[in-house]
Amino acid sequence: MPVELGYVSIPVLDLPRAKAFFEALFGWKLDQVGPGSAHVSNTKLPFGFTTGGPVDYSTLYFQVTDIKAMAAKVGALGGNVGNLEENPSGVLAICKDDQGTGFSLWQPAPGFAT
Repeated sequence: MPVELGYVSIPVLDLPRAKAFFEALFGWKLDQVGPGSAHVSNTKLPFGFTTGGPVDYSTLYFQVTDIKAMAAKVGALGGNVGNLEENPSGVLAICKDDQGTGFSLWQPAPGFAT
């Protein structure tokens, strides 16, 4: 068996603000685990947030079922969304949260294996 990704920490500028943004955007539950870190406790892949950002994680794609609705939600929460880009694997949008942390949304093309 090959080595699998075990954990990802996303550095953000302000942890309570990131908690509010991403819980509202994606429905995540972030549990504080230390003064500068929080763990997302309701996803399959274990990951969390730490202080020390913002950083550009725009190569980190979060899979969504309705990218237009989710892009609108990013904007409503004070974030920024780039142009929607279509490619053979689906539609993607590079975004920034309300603190400047970069991430991407991705809606897979019909029949694209994930």
